[in-house]
Amino acid sequence: LSPLAENIASKGYVVASIDHTDSTYDALVALSFASTLVNRPLDQLFVLSAMAGLAKNATSFLFGLVDADRSAVVGYSMGGYGALITAGAGVSQKAVDSVAAPVVVPHQQLAVHLDGSAAHAAVFDKRIKTIVAIAPWGHNRGIFDAQTLKGIKVPTLLFAGSVDDVSGYDNIRATWQGATSVDRTLLTFENANHNAAAPMPPPLEAQVVDPKTGATMANHYIDAVWDNVRMNNVSQHYVTAWLGKYLKSDDGMDAYFDPVAWKGFPPRTAKGLKIERLSAGR
Repeated sequence: LSPLAENIASKGYVVASIDHTDSTYDALVALSFASTLVNRPLDQLFVLSAMAGLAKNATSFLFGLVDADRSAVVGYSMGGYGALITAGAGVSQKAVDSVAAPVVVPHQQLAVHLDGSAAHAAVFDKRIKTIVAIAPWGHNRGIFDAQTLKGIKVPTLLFAGSVDDVSGYDNIRATWQGATSVDRTLLTFENANHNAAAPMPPPLEAQVVDPKTGATMANHYIDAVWDNVRMNNVSQHYVTAWLGKYLKSDDGMDAYFDPVAWKGFPPRTAKGLKIERLSAGR
């Protein structure tokens, strides 16, 4: 997400990009997926608190720069899962009890995020004012359901590809529809797969053939239909507007989500995109 991080940083936001332990390509170890399920939301909140602390430390490069009370979480795929949990969505009892890989988590540690539990209620941080979930994973594996998604407490922007076969487009739509406690918007990239909106063009390292598998990691970045730069430009456009509304309280940003006007797009250039909005209570 480097292009997005750099773009919003250039607009005055303080951005932290986290290398999550057990979730990086060079740290895939046994039970790393289980670790991601448990720790991703906790990592996000730890980093937020660390940034808030550094903002009060006169010797820190962040001194006086961070307003932690107006924060957002932006996440792609498993990062989208983490953002949903951070926003208040709990996981289902089915997920806590599951013995089906890759969902299985030892000793029911996932119960810290169980919907309705005191442990999960304690995770929510009022400093988080909104989230952006890009191709969020979870609903497709029973992690979330209509009941647990009602726990989302902050306005939510979701991006999805209409042929996502990892998180499942229908499941992403169900996630959007299920967050009935908040205002939420879904932006769909028609005919894009799981990489919609998020990844940068493949770095050189991703194009090296692994001698063990005979494959590269490039497919973690590219889409068969959409150009990476185009997708990044679109996501930057909408994330900027969304954060402007919910972190800067600028209601003028609403116009950018009008599904008819397509503000910011020259005529005939919004093809392949679809915006849908739902209000709290719907």
